[in-house]
Amino acid sequence: MIYFLRCLLLTLYIGLNSISVQAQDDLLSPELKIKIAYLFHFSQFTQWATPSALFTYCVYEDIELTQQIKQAYLGKTIASTPIFVQTISEQSNIDGCHLIYFPHFVSNEFLVKVSAKPILTIGTQNDFIALGGMIYLFEDHQKIHFFINNNKAQAVGLKINAQLLSLSKEPPL
Repeated sequence: MIYFLRCLLLTLYIGLNSISVQAQDDLLSPELKIKIAYLFHFSQFTQWATPSALFTYCVYEDIELTQQIKQAYLGKTIASTPIFVQTISEQSNIDGCHLIYFPHFVSNEFLVKVSAKPILTIGTQNDFIALGGMIYLFEDHQKIHFFINNNKAQAVGLKINAQLLSLSKEPPL
C-alpha cells in the first residue's frame, strides 16, 4: 500500500511537472498548476460507465482558466481518448461533459442539476460537498488537498479508484 501511494504521488508530481511545462509557467500560480494537475489525474483514476470518443473537461464560467487548461492538456489523452476543454455556464448543455470544474461560487440550483448526471464535479467553495459535489479542493497549511464524496460518485455511476480514495482528506472545520 505504501509503495502504491508513493507511486501515485510520484505520478502526480511527474504529471504536474509535465503539464506545467506545456502551460505558460509565468502566467500560472503554483496553486493553479497543482489544481490543473489534480483535474487531469482525477480523470485518470475515475471510470465512467459509457465510453466516449472525446473526453470533455468543462470549466464553469471562467474563459481564461479554460484557455490555460487547454494549453496545459495539449497533446494529452485520457485512456487514449482525446481531450476537449470548454467553458460552460448555467445555460449550457452539460450532457457532453465528463468533468466540470467549478473554480468559484456556483448556484445551488445548477449544482443540484449537475449532480444528478454522471459527471465528475470538482469545486472549491466551502459547501461544495453539502450541495452535491463530488470532489472538494481546499487549502490546508499552504497545501492543496482534496476530499472525495464517493457515495455521490457511485450514485451516478462513476467509479473512483480505491487508491485515489485513500488519499482523500477531511477538510478542516
